[in-house]
Amino acid sequence: MTIRSDKMGQSWLLPPSVSDLIPVDHICYLVIAIVNSIEVCEIEKKYRFKPGNPAYPRRMLLRLLVQAAIDGVWSSRKIDKLTQENVVYMYLAGNAKPNFRTICNFKSENKELIEAVFKKTVTSAKALGILKLGHLSTDGTKMKANASNNYTLSKAEIEAIREIIERGIAIDEEEDKLYGDKRGDELPPELNTQRKIREKLKEIEEASGRRLKSAAKRIIEQHALGDELQKEQIEDKLKKAEEELKKSGRKAVSLTDPEARFMENKKERIELSYNPQITADHDSGIIVANDVTQDCTDHHQLQPQVEKTEENVGELPEDTKLGFDNGYFSGANLRYLEEKGLDGYIPDSKQAGEMKGNKPKDGPYSKDKFEYDEDKDQFICPNGEMLSRKGEYEYNGKPL
Repeated sequence: MTIRSDKMGQSWLLPPSVSDLIPVDHICYLVIAIVNSIEVCEIEKKYRFKPGNPAYPRRMLLRLLVQAAIDGVWSSRKIDKLTQENVVYMYLAGNAKPNFRTICNFKSENKELIEAVFKKTVTSAKALGILKLGHLSTDGTKMKANASNNYTLSKAEIEAIREIIERGIAIDEEEDKLYGDKRGDELPPELNTQRKIREKLKEIEEASGRRLKSAAKRIIEQHALGDELQKEQIEDKLKKAEEELKKSGRKAVSLTDPEARFMENKKERIELSYNPQITADHDSGIIVANDVTQDCTDHHQLQPQVEKTEENVGELPEDTKLGFDNGYFSGANLRYLEEKGLDGYIPDSKQAGEMKGNKPKDGPYSKDKFEYDEDKDQFICPNGEMLSRKGEYEYNGKPL
């Protein structure tokens, strides 16, 4: 048997086209066809007369994002790296090298456009027969937010920060009246150094009897030492945090990312996170619906995912099977699937434990031992006694 020669470093007489290095049946060609059908002229108008370097074509950036989503790549930095190392991404980018900041800005500024491409991809896959819709699977996962667990504030702490900031502004205004050469955003002389600010904070804490967390102190220091723009940014963050506290009804909120929620992840760590939801076609692996939620559990996400799926692919065939894990198990969800005439499969916690090899705790009065009489709205216990609901559940005439 002979050994092939090592051709590393050997140059080509005629360099091949990048597309020659990609298989003819690669999905990137479908990505190109779909993105070409999207109208981007209106979006590109705002870039035509701006000074500076010309902007990258919107379609090119869209192609990169769609292909990256198919490959499960979400990081803008990783997409940047792929355009320099991966022939598929080189081809889709036309050998351009948009950096990660350009890709990141494009994501945040063109959410509606990206959503339109996603829907077009799903409908095109259905029209081409790629989507089978025989079995759809839905699941959620905890994704850590880019926020520190320690950088959170309660309503009382936000009020304390505002009180101290407003007090500093009031002193500034008084000093301006006395000393006209002072700047309007400047704190009085006794507060113009970080050390003295900390001393003043300590005095305020002792006077009010209120202990401020290190995060709150840091915000006050940043506001006191910052320029006008930094002060405005901090005040905007405080306003958003207050709005989110009021909306969520929570005791504390992250100042970095007010919309994030404390959730327990698979490692049993409680961190500021989001709960993304994805519904995928089992046979093709194509995502047909997705969302990002603040809910700590999946109980309330079954109905939205079914609705988003039908919005993207149309009414589901009668024989479509829908699979969910026990996080979606609830009476309301079972009732919804039944009313919709959908064939859903959701294990309860006991069944899920059995499938994982755990031996369930089984007693004579476990929930699954009770039978429900829908006509009478009553449960029948293993002893044949009625458990009816009359404002509250009763057993043998006694409230539980």
